[in-house]
Amino acid sequence: MEKKALQDRKVFLVSFIVAGFIMKIVAEFVHEVCGHGFFVMLFGGEIASVYISLLWPYELSYINWVLPNTVTSAQRAWIYAGGILVCLGASFLTQSFLLAKKKIHWRFAITLFWFAFWTLVNSTGYLLIGGLKPFGDVYELIELSILTSILSLTIGFIMFAMGFIALSWILRRTLIDIFPAKKAGLGVTLFWLIIPALVMVMLANPERGLQWYYLPLTFTPTLLSLLIEQFLVLSKR
Repeated sequence: MEKKALQDRKVFLVSFIVAGFIMKIVAEFVHEVCGHGFFVMLFGGEIASVYISLLWPYELSYINWVLPNTVTSAQRAWIYAGGILVCLGASFLTQSFLLAKKKIHWRFAITLFWFAFWTLVNSTGYLLIGGLKPFGDVYELIELSILTSILSLTIGFIMFAMGFIALSWILRRTLIDIFPAKKAGLGVTLFWLIIPALVMVMLANPERGLQWYYLPLTFTPTLLSLLIEQFLVLSKR
């Protein structure tokens, strides 16, 4: 029995890593094609090319488009905001489904979990980092007077905080099906180290122009997760 449990945990960890990588690529596609691309075609434009980076966030994905001369500033704003809006919508819809579903097989759960996570990080990352140093979609939206740096930071923080709470709960519930409660709680806390890891990958690219003194802030989700897990343990005593 113990041998089977150990084997199940190994299969889970391998599946978790593989699903994470695949869903990262899917989330990039959603941002570029389903987000920007949808609005480009909606307003009569054409998609010229799409590049999905396997190295994100070190290297950004992108989409090139051709727009008719009749496109207005408001329509351009929808195009630039499309990637963020669609990713946020996809993430919170997926989170809601996972929270509402009482029982779901762990293979399906981790796939949807990763999709919800990557689409959340994709969109809130743009807003938070773009608020500190405007780039890409956020830069264009600020130029169009749709966003300001402060507004971008505020929206990004609120959306990430909501997703952090929901995804932590979803991950903990999924891990408990495979691991003991204490290890499941530790797994949730360790998972959030992915945020500083992603930021370090971004910082490794000098073209991004980010400052290393932002890095300590990225450990906040891990510390909050640790406090929450300790509170859950104490509340059960």
